[in-house]
Amino acid sequence: MNPYQLQDRIDSLTPTLDGAQQARLDAHRRTAEDCRARIGSLRSELRRMLSGLDGPRTALEVMCELDALERVQQRIDSRLSDLCDELSGSAPAVHYGDAAPL
Repeated sequence: MNPYQLQDRIDSLTPTLDGAQQARLDAHRRTAEDCRARIGSLRSELRRMLSGLDGPRTALEVMCELDALERVQQRIDSRLSDLCDELSGSAPAVHYGDAAPL
């Protein structure tokens, strides 16, 4: 899911949450941000390695970690979106792969 769309959803919820709800939302948001940051770091590392620069790992190791994190990121975003639906009390939006609700 688009990180900006998720941030808009989070921003719309923040004023209405109690402490426990805010803690849950913050934990989900931090996880999503950490995963995105790690993906960005791995993409840079992979570009350097594929440009012929040596690194402590092989390009295949970096690719495998990157692939796993990119798949996990989708799940993290989905969980964060579900939590936003839960906390807002709205019915979950149905998505069909293009991040556009139906």
